[in-house]
Amino acid sequence: MAPVQLESHQLVPAGGGPASAPAPPPPGTAVAAASPGYRLSTLIDFLLHRTYAELTVLADLLPRKTDMERKIEIVQFASRTRQLFVRLLALVKWANNAGKVEKCAMISSFLDQQAILFVDTADRLASLARDALVHARLPSFAIPYAIDVLTTGSYPRLPTCIRDKIIPPDPITKTEKQTTLHQLNQILRHRLVTTDLPPQLANLTVANGRVKFRVEGEFEATLTVMGDDPDVPWRLLKLEILVEDKETGDGRALVHSMQISFIHQLVQSRLFADEKPLQDMYNCLHSFCLSLQLEVLHSQTLMLIRERWGDLVQVERYHTGKCLSLSVWNQQVVGRKTGTASLHKVTIKIDENDVSKPLQISHEPPLPACDSKLIERAMKIDHLSVEKLLIDSVHARAHQKLQELKAILKSHNVNDNSFIETALPTLVIPILEPCGRSECLHIFVDLHSGMFQLMLYGIDQQTLDDIEKSVNDDMKRIITWLQQLKFWLGQQRCKQSIKHLPTVSSETLQLANYAVHPVGNLSNHKLFIKLTRLPQYYIVVEMFEVPSNPTQLEYKYYFLSVAYAEGDDNPATAVLLQQFKPNIEELVLDIKSLKQAKCGTKRKLSGDPCPIEPKKPKRSGEMCAFNKVLAHIVAMCDTNMPFIGLRMELSNMEIPHQGVQVEGDGFSHAIRLLKIPPCKGTSEETQKALDRSLLDCTFRLQGRNNRTWVAELVFANCPLITTSSKEQGSTRHVYLTYESQLSEPVGGRKVVEMFLNDWNSIARLYECVLEFSRTRSEIPSHLDVFSEVRIYNYRKLILCYGTTKGSSISIQWNSAHQKFHISLGTVGPNSGCSNCHNTILHQLQEMFNKSPNVVQLLQVLYDTQAPLNAINKLPTVPMLGLTQRTNTAYQCFSILPQSPTHIRLAFRNMYCIDIYCQSRGVVAIRDGAYSLFDNSKIVEGFYPAPGLKTFLNMFVDSNQDARRRSVNEDDNPPSPIGGDMMDSLLSQLQPQQQSSKQTGAPGAYPLISPPTSYHNTVTPSPSMMLTQSPGTLHAASSPSGALRAPSPASFGPTPSPSSLGITMGPSTNFASPHGTIDPSSPYTVMSPSQRAGNWPGSPQVPGPSPAARMPGMSPANPSLHSPVPDASHSPRAGTSSQVMPSNMPPPRKLPHRSWAASIPTILTHSALNILLLPSPTPGLMPGLAGSYLCSPLERFLGSVIMRRHLQRIIQQETLQLINSNEPGVIMFKTDALKCRVALNPKTNQTLQLKVAPENTGQWKPEELPVLEKFFETRFPDQTSQLKWNVQFCLTIPPSAPPIAPPGTPAVVLKSKMLFFLQLTQKTTVSQEAVSIIVPIIYDMASGTTQQADIPRQQNSSVAAPMMVSNILKRFAELNSPRPGECTIFAAVRDLMANLTLPPGGRP
Repeated sequence: MAPVQLESHQLVPAGGGPASAPAPPPPGTAVAAASPGYRLSTLIDFLLHRTYAELTVLADLLPRKTDMERKIEIVQFASRTRQLFVRLLALVKWANNAGKVEKCAMISSFLDQQAILFVDTADRLASLARDALVHARLPSFAIPYAIDVLTTGSYPRLPTCIRDKIIPPDPITKTEKQTTLHQLNQILRHRLVTTDLPPQLANLTVANGRVKFRVEGEFEATLTVMGDDPDVPWRLLKLEILVEDKETGDGRALVHSMQISFIHQLVQSRLFADEKPLQDMYNCLHSFCLSLQLEVLHSQTLMLIRERWGDLVQVERYHTGKCLSLSVWNQQVVGRKTGTASLHKVTIKIDENDVSKPLQISHEPPLPACDSKLIERAMKIDHLSVEKLLIDSVHARAHQKLQELKAILKSHNVNDNSFIETALPTLVIPILEPCGRSECLHIFVDLHSGMFQLMLYGIDQQTLDDIEKSVNDDMKRIITWLQQLKFWLGQQRCKQSIKHLPTVSSETLQLANYAVHPVGNLSNHKLFIKLTRLPQYYIVVEMFEVPSNPTQLEYKYYFLSVAYAEGDDNPATAVLLQQFKPNIEELVLDIKSLKQAKCGTKRKLSGDPCPIEPKKPKRSGEMCAFNKVLAHIVAMCDTNMPFIGLRMELSNMEIPHQGVQVEGDGFSHAIRLLKIPPCKGTSEETQKALDRSLLDCTFRLQGRNNRTWVAELVFANCPLITTSSKEQGSTRHVYLTYESQLSEPVGGRKVVEMFLNDWNSIARLYECVLEFSRTRSEIPSHLDVFSEVRIYNYRKLILCYGTTKGSSISIQWNSAHQKFHISLGTVGPNSGCSNCHNTILHQLQEMFNKSPNVVQLLQVLYDTQAPLNAINKLPTVPMLGLTQRTNTAYQCFSILPQSPTHIRLAFRNMYCIDIYCQSRGVVAIRDGAYSLFDNSKIVEGFYPAPGLKTFLNMFVDSNQDARRRSVNEDDNPPSPIGGDMMDSLLSQLQPQQQSSKQTGAPGAYPLISPPTSYHNTVTPSPSMMLTQSPGTLHAASSPSGALRAPSPASFGPTPSPSSLGITMGPSTNFASPHGTIDPSSPYTVMSPSQRAGNWPGSPQVPGPSPAARMPGMSPANPSLHSPVPDASHSPRAGTSSQVMPSNMPPPRKLPHRSWAASIPTILTHSALNILLLPSPTPGLMPGLAGSYLCSPLERFLGSVIMRRHLQRIIQQETLQLINSNEPGVIMFKTDALKCRVALNPKTNQTLQLKVAPENTGQWKPEELPVLEKFFETRFPDQTSQLKWNVQFCLTIPPSAPPIAPPGTPAVVLKSKMLFFLQLTQKTTVSQEAVSIIVPIIYDMASGTTQQADIPRQQNSSVAAPMMVSNILKRFAELNSPRPGECTIFAAVRDLMANLTLPPGGRP
């Protein structure tokens, strides 16, 4: 075998063995021809092409074969292909391992062949020279041919056969082609007419010289003839098989092209040989197509068994090319029966007697003659779908089964209205006539198994399965099940009819006396309907059969009432069972017809009793499922029973009424009360007036759930005229709504009790309103302008007051707490603000409950509105740094209302200010640290405020002050003394007070009895005598613990904080001052021994009781009885000014009286507003004065605290304290200076420092004012050349670097000094001032001043701190400090002169 050449130009024998030396080639042959070979890549390509071709053939042929045949073909292909590639692998391995032996063999063979060629060449040349060339001669020259070429340029002497065989003839023209085809068509028609043509080939077409025979569903053949001779045979041009498998063929051809070619050749051979060629062609192709159709049906059957039908269809017999027999509805396979099973067969076969016929269908047993269309569909297979054939067959048999079932129903009920639907074999059986489609029983026949399947809406699946099994076993059992379904459907109709009503239905009811009660004698088919809003009532529906009509029911309705035991687990007990009238529906229709006649409904005047024909429902039976009689009974009971229950409760409580009445043309019910019982706590006159104004009181039910009662009260002659547009009629309608709980019956006793409570609330409020209406014409004009009645709806009175009527107060009676409830609010433009009287809301409510007088309430509101507006401007937010505990927040001001007209202000838990609101636009202010009963005693927890009287006199009106000025009405604060001196003074005072107690009565002095030293100058007033005993004091006290004065304009004594249950410690919370008040205990006064050592300050000096000096309390003090200026001379509430009045005189220096501040100071409302309104600090530069806005009172009390704190600091430091005879002045001495600290005599709002040198020669005259200015402004020399103003920060501000919490002391003195400065940029008025906080650290050892390196917050700017640090560093480099020199002043001054922020930059 010839070798194969490899990629490496090696030759490999094709057989796989080593190449042997070839035989000598014959003479004249080339060496290359003696050794042919194939490249390995070409051999691999051949193998791959062959494998791909075989795979393509398998893909086309395998889908038509059976599963076993496909497996055999795939195994054979795999084995054959594997053997080929194994050989190829062996060849490749051999080629790679041949080695040098192969190379030597090829070289030897090549040399042998070359030697043979040399020898053969020499032999041939010798033979040629000896034999052939001996007689060789030249031929004669071709002269004629040369002449032709030279003269004509062509060679015309070639043979003509070359032209005839090589050059094609000219094509025919289009006209000749059409003529030829037309003649050919005539020849074909003549041939068809003269030939014996089978009738199945009648569908033919002759065109373009061809004849096309088409047999639908089988084949299409195109033939022609090659001449006009009758003996010329037919020529088959094209053959196409029309058999298609639309279910399993996937749209591909069923016959392979190679098979088509084979059949084409076979038919062509028959056309050449037979006498009847066309008949033979049809028989051949028809036989093949029938066999193919049978094969397709068999394939469909196998796939149908495999995918959808399973064992429900079986192949009984299949003969290829003959018949296919299938069985369906095999009962044994379905599992319904055992033993002999009935089979239904469908056979598809080829007619052996007449092969030209299509496939024939036969059924066993034969199909019934029920429907010709169903039978016709079941006998055709032209669609070539075995599933459709089976469905048509079982469809006809299902129709037969349903006809048998309908005959059973007809035998039981002659008037049976069941019917069969043909589209899907279904028997529709009306259960309860008239019946809609949704209520009918639908019986289907499963086309796969032949079993009955039932469908009925609403029934449970288990019952439906039981019916199916019973009917499939015996069709006659359907009658029994229909009787049961009739009662079930009757119950369902009843449930659906009352589904929209508040009911709960059940077939059974657990009753304790079920066996002995008549309810136990009812039939088994009944329904209990529970009214959910009336749980003690039931509607019972009993159902009976109608013997004359098996598809109808008779209903009876009963009313059942039950009683429930106390325990939840105990069953109810039946009480009453009563049947409704049988003609209740006719009664309802008669009532409606009468109402329509009254309303003017036109009716025909004829003898027909029913002239108006009822309209039939559009959908038959749908509306008939609604039981309107039951729905009417349930709705009637649900609507009327609450009224019956309410009527019984009204009768039991002896409230006269008119009973249940029908309103609104019979669509609603109501109960009218004739008289309402009188209320307790109201006068008889009020009750009579309220009864006269009440016109009507009606109870109605409202809402969808019928659990809401609405009581409508109609009043006339309203005592008040309001500004509301809804309350301008002659009558007023009041609607009271009561919601019944689910656990209680509707219309129970609780509804009546709630109504009586509301009626009591109406009567209580009506009594106040009646009194208010009587006295309204007599009230002062200013109250009439101040207030208006906005709303009075008999349940609530809303009054609007104020200059703009922007504040509102609501008054109503609370039945639960049996007292009036007051609520405050704002209306109109002020609706988003808070009412200023919220502070004294509790006191107002208690005052009104003790004396329900609307005029008095308005007077209190009028007198307190302006003071409360001013008081509410005080800061009450907790702040840090107010005390030595820097990390604890304390309230700056705590507002403690004591009564509606008495407000107590606590400043930083140290000082207390009492404010009494009086009439005619004035208030009285006193120091609340002094006891109301003895001004020599101090309230525990508070300290007297030295200089308060002098400070308050600065705000007194000059006209008023001229009449009230007295030498005895001024205070001079006590001289400052240390803690040791205070302790010694207290120790001396305690024995004196104890001895005074022992000489008196067995108990303590009366609360307001003055000391004996005061009896000679002051005579106790009768009003003081009324409060001698603790019991009398308690009876006259307000709910907040303060004594009520006879009128709102006066003020009375107030107990100390200790008697109120308030502990004035560091952790005191003043937000709720009434939480621990015990009004049942008399007020007590703490003895000085119990307070000794708790507070340092002025010594306790015995003095007269402040109660003897209050206005209206003692006639011995005429100075307090001076007339109050008219309201026109003093500004009203709401007007405020931040400047001091020009008519206020400067304070006077009067003799020292420590208790002078306990005497009230009278201020107008405008002066109080100035006193409490935040304003800039007077006397400072504009840039520094507005840095922190606070009220003058806060500045004064803060200055007092700072002076107190300074006294402690002086004692702790190495300074010498100098005793001063001037009250309120602190004097101390340093090494070179004498210092005097006191309040600013012009404003009393800031502290002043006066410095005097010990040696005048050491200080220049201009240096001492610098120190005094520094004490006031916290930094001196605010010159105009500097760009910034500077202030010391005593506490760390919130905007400082986070080194410590805000409020912590900002000065730290250790080896280095740390303090904070606030730099404020000097700008024009129109620009916003920029402030920065600079932490400065001063090294005492080196004398350097630098900015403290403190990490800043992430979101803060670092531009300003960097610039400050650079300026201070440059100053330290240029000005090195000398020993003992302090550089703070010079460094800060340089910083103020050179610091410039970038344009638009913020710190």
